[in-house]
Amino acid sequence: MKITLSLCMLIFVSLSFYSSSFITTFDSSLRELVLNLRRDRLNEIVLAFTHVGDAKVLAGFCLLGAIVLFIMKQWRNSLLLIGSILVSYGLNLLVKSMFQRERPLDFRLLEEDGYSFPSGNAMVGTTFYLFAAVLLYQRYQKRWILVSGAILPFLLGLSRVYVGVHYPSDILAGFALGIVIVIILIKLTDKRIKQSESVNRNNTNRAV
Repeated sequence: MKITLSLCMLIFVSLSFYSSSFITTFDSSLRELVLNLRRDRLNEIVLAFTHVGDAKVLAGFCLLGAIVLFIMKQWRNSLLLIGSILVSYGLNLLVKSMFQRERPLDFRLLEEDGYSFPSGNAMVGTTFYLFAAVLLYQRYQKRWILVSGAILPFLLGLSRVYVGVHYPSDILAGFALGIVIVIILIKLTDKRIKQSESVNRNNTNRAV
């Protein structure tokens, strides 16, 4: 995980130089490729799908998930799930205020305010959906859960470029920071699991 953490930070730092010729060329080329995919029927689907990254939708899913975890007596995970939204959203606002990159002005299918870098939908969406998938995987051990937790944020990020409100570098930077937060959260859940296993072993030894 240390390698992944370092790689994500390197990617974010590299993308923060979005005014460089390399990133500008990357953004324009990939954005043109995505925008060329537009079709009337597909536009309707993507416009509906892109809202799964909206703050209200994420907050609703988060609250529901936290309640379920609380009922299952997984109080720590319940708090961590809520924290995943709060920390990611707060950090996104902070970083956006530091860079103050303006959103694309052309080819928009919807209007969005606020700054562009990094994408809040990509960052917060990655943090929440991927971390929620990790929590589910810890319980059910089904690989498709992790795959779904990775694919959903990817499609969400792609949709933000498609509707014209973000540059590709905004999305990738959001992914990178979102993954960093998830790694930190996983470390916290791993610590709890190890502590629980240690307590169980001690209790078993005492019983023996």
